[in-house]
Amino acid sequence: MSTQAVASSIRVPSQIGKYHVLRTLGRGGFAVVVLAVDTKTKKQYAIKIVDRQCMVKKNRLQYLENELRLSARLDHPNVIKVHEVIYEEDIILIVMDYVDGGDLQSLISQGIRFSVEEQVRISLQILSALEYLHKRGIAHRDIKPSNILFDRDMNPVLIDFGLAKENASSLSTVCGTSFFMPPEVICGTDYDGTKGDIWSFGITLHVLCSLELPFQFNGDFNFIKSIYNNSLILEIKPQGLMGLVIKNCLTVDPQERPTSSQIMKFIEDRQGTFLGIRKTKIEKQNISGCSLPRLIFSVNKNISNNSNGKLLVRSRERIVGLAHRARPLSCNNLVSQCAL
Repeated sequence: MSTQAVASSIRVPSQIGKYHVLRTLGRGGFAVVVLAVDTKTKKQYAIKIVDRQCMVKKNRLQYLENELRLSARLDHPNVIKVHEVIYEEDIILIVMDYVDGGDLQSLISQGIRFSVEEQVRISLQILSALEYLHKRGIAHRDIKPSNILFDRDMNPVLIDFGLAKENASSLSTVCGTSFFMPPEVICGTDYDGTKGDIWSFGITLHVLCSLELPFQFNGDFNFIKSIYNNSLILEIKPQGLMGLVIKNCLTVDPQERPTSSQIMKFIEDRQGTFLGIRKTKIEKQNISGCSLPRLIFSVNKNISNNSNGKLLVRSRERIVGLAHRARPLSCNNLVSQCAL
């Protein structure tokens, strides 16, 4: 049975304890997400309804249990909050905060652009979430646009802890989403998951700032092959402060990558000066370009052949936050999977 068929066959109760189901928000994988309201407090929640039997058959129950165990202990404004887990014979129901602003990937697919001021603010909030996790020895291991939701005030919220891992300083499992995976993970070497998160954050930040990846490939296999052949070239398009942050995050040697705390301090120490200079340049209409830094990998490990990508297509352009002038956009390949 296909995952679409599984999702469509999942039983969706009209009433779940004190929660009244209002409507379906989405389907994908082995779950359905519904919008529900607490009949006493009138507060709305998102409830993820998981097919228990299918999770067992596909050997994915351990990932769900890991996600629930970790999520139940997390309490940070930029990390999704799990309030309650309800177990029934055929389904598992996970009651979470309802974050209704859409995910970063969906916003990008609509051609939404973020002002530089918004880029700085959003980056600091995501880094705050990563700092919170990393100080507790937890690596997310799947940082990417589709795992970042936004609330109605455009505050980012990190979701999907199915691949997250505690004691993350020495890991070996190859996991994540190809275009966002760090080279040390793709190459199958032991790695520090928190350092891997920084690489994935750097790729995600590049997408946030430029609406495209810092490389172009037809499918993730060619991307992986380029790492194997030591031929992946990164073209970092954002300039100024964000360009410097991305460049540091995408340092090939994981030991030389900064921590989330160091990146936050780097941004906070420079954002006032950077934004002030940018404002002056805009007022004088004297914005100049710069050449793109090119970083070349040097790795040589055996890797597996894997290709499963989705095309993320830009449809239209809107302005988010303050006005922001930028270059025309182009369609780019992004690998994604449904977080449901």
